[in-house]
Amino acid sequence: MKSNNDLKKLFVETRKNNPDMSLDEVLYSVYEQVKPDGESFDTYRTLILKANDIDEIEYYTRDVNDKLKLYVENEIFPQYEVNDKAHGIVHIMEVIRRSFALNDTFKLGLDANMIYAIASCHDLGKHENHAIHEKIAANRFFSDDNMKEFFNDEERLIIKEAIEDHRSSMEDTPRSVYGKLISSADRNTTIDIVFIRSFFVAKERMPEYNIEDYLDYTIKRLSKKYSEENPENMFLEDETYKVFISDMRTLLKKEDEFKDRYCKVNHIGSRDNKVDDYQGEVTYTKLLRK
Repeated sequence: MKSNNDLKKLFVETRKNNPDMSLDEVLYSVYEQVKPDGESFDTYRTLILKANDIDEIEYYTRDVNDKLKLYVENEIFPQYEVNDKAHGIVHIMEVIRRSFALNDTFKLGLDANMIYAIASCHDLGKHENHAIHEKIAANRFFSDDNMKEFFNDEERLIIKEAIEDHRSSMEDTPRSVYGKLISSADRNTTIDIVFIRSFFVAKERMPEYNIEDYLDYTIKRLSKKYSEENPENMFLEDETYKVFISDMRTLLKKEDEFKDRYCKVNHIGSRDNKVDDYQGEVTYTKLLRK
């Protein structure tokens, strides 16, 4: 494994030689140059960022109105405490990060305040009704009079529609580029996070399932979701997502390896037990920005 100094030097040189690259593209380029044996891009990108003392959330939201940030942090983020752990604040922070990263990578030039508001509000009320949560979240944003301080009526409508359009199961194309951005940013990009979040959903919706039966169900569900014939909607497909989808499709063809990894990630012992007998990877919910 490369030292911190090596990773810092590679990062600085890559960025200097490729000024048009987004932060995500630079990180992936460094990863490709290092060619770490057995280490995922997600793991190595964290090491590269740490070596260069970069906080991605601070980096990407540097142009967001400070008053909007404060309002969201104090009034919006606490509302996610009642959602299931798969759709809590950790997920929201990741969607914020991915939204800005995709905007940067694809040179969309979208408004930073609007991106931040859409990503921050997109899963509000998920606990109330999963089937229509996008409408609940959109209405919560639109009925929040405090948001009028930061956005005009046209911007508020675009934000509302983008939140409504973010679901991967939607057949219609999002009505704006903001909708395409949040829909794409809401997609998982690491296998372990898929496993962690799906287990939290299982604990919420099917706690009495036998683990072995649940694993069989999960393989079938994810095989359909990530199949080449019927892929999930991904309007802005970057290298991070391409690597993830390729790795996931390969793993789904290896049933035993899939089940072993799923159980290891979620600290599942016996497959004869029920879903509710295990807590899952609880440290995931503690990965909050300090």
